[in-house]
Amino acid sequence: MHPKKGGHVPIEPTMTIAGKPATSDDWIEVRNPADLSVVVGRYPNGSAAHAGSAVEAAAEALSAWRDTPAAQRGALLMKAAGAVNERSTDLIPMLTAENGKTLMESFIDFQMGAMTLGYYAPHAEWLEDKVLDNETRRLRVQKQPIGVCAAIVPWNFPVGLACAKIGPALMAGNTMVVKVPEFAPLATLECLAAVAAVFPPGVLNIVSGFGPEVGSALVTDRRVRKVAFVGSTETGKAVMADAASHLASVTLELGGNDAALILDDAELDEQAIGRIVNGAFADAGQICFAIKRLYVHETRYDELVTKLRAAVDRIIVGDGSRPGVTMGPLNNERQFKKVTALLAETKAARLDVVQLGSYAEGTDATGGYFMLPHLVLNPVDHAAVVACEQMGPILPVMKFADIDEVVRRANDSPYGLASSVWSRDIDKAFAIGSRLEAGTTWVNSHNLASSDVDGPFGGYKESGIGQDFGRETGLWQYTQYKTISDSYHGV
Repeated sequence: MHPKKGGHVPIEPTMTIAGKPATSDDWIEVRNPADLSVVVGRYPNGSAAHAGSAVEAAAEALSAWRDTPAAQRGALLMKAAGAVNERSTDLIPMLTAENGKTLMESFIDFQMGAMTLGYYAPHAEWLEDKVLDNETRRLRVQKQPIGVCAAIVPWNFPVGLACAKIGPALMAGNTMVVKVPEFAPLATLECLAAVAAVFPPGVLNIVSGFGPEVGSALVTDRRVRKVAFVGSTETGKAVMADAASHLASVTLELGGNDAALILDDAELDEQAIGRIVNGAFADAGQICFAIKRLYVHETRYDELVTKLRAAVDRIIVGDGSRPGVTMGPLNNERQFKKVTALLAETKAARLDVVQLGSYAEGTDATGGYFMLPHLVLNPVDHAAVVACEQMGPILPVMKFADIDEVVRRANDSPYGLASSVWSRDIDKAFAIGSRLEAGTTWVNSHNLASSDVDGPFGGYKESGIGQDFGRETGLWQYTQYKTISDSYHGV
């Protein structure tokens, strides 16, 4: 392929199956969402046959890998974490070019990947047997690997979320097939190829292509005993239904309509406002647990809105690779059309919509999937912009009068992924947080930097099943218990 505008050379990463590169007769072009005239690269459109070959490779590698001592598996995971760090320098610009996020957000994605690979690696003891011996019996409870696992990851944080599945799955002694996202697959294919090369062939396999063919082929393959999916609730339900055909275990991290509660005693200084803005508008709002509903006590509403408007208005929208740009475009046409339609519906409902921010100098706003940030002031709870998962740079800001009311309103959602409570009284914030129907509640922050990997992360209700992280808890999601006993209580 020939260099395009700006001297960029499109790349052509491959899939990785049984330790070898794998391609397809059909390739899919990837364009830069900040400049649709630029081809970032292309990737192989995998088929159900590719998925089957990857599962076969994982199945063949399973016996030797599960018999590898856990400490040795952990040592290889640490080496894999180093491989992610090594590749990040040249792949960060590529991820920004194909995804649209800023260079800093791409850096965080790779850092998240390296960290999650290494998180479980030093802890072989989390997989040790539980033994109960006395003069009458011996009982041993083992944590055994489940088998071949499949991971299907989204486009918003593809490297970090893929590694969050690879780390515990491989540490527990499973083998794995990862399907990269249809949007922004290039840097992830490159990075995970380097990760796969650390392990024996077939332990980690990487495929690409469309969900209805490649993803479905993985989930319905009877040799796949565990499916880890991150994506929309609608697709997650389809994945769960497919996995049920052969009773495969599932971990699903799905959509969210995440509420932040600003209490009457909240600190609203510059740092707090910055955290709120970051929590809502990082990655152009395309994060499953981003702030999507902001409830503010009526005595602080005007103050908060004034400060929030000023802070959001300082957002600079443009190509995420440019210095000074703080918010990139939306990732893909489908997402852009969805959020654009939501904004139009919100305006048509005559709600108070405030457009803020500005474009970086020289930005062609029509040449990419750009959208300026918006606030929607005090809409009714049943408005679409409040009730749905926006996954875009639109934030509804509502008043509330008392705690019981706002807890009820925050919980009035089919989703329950994350939430936050903002107050100077930490004990009160923790007490209110325990009442929120969400898998995670943060206090006085709400973004990626809020995450504590020692706490399990997963959703309530239609936001998912199962958890990642949480020390040994996340690792055990990829194990099955085996009881061996010589107890006998008969005659």
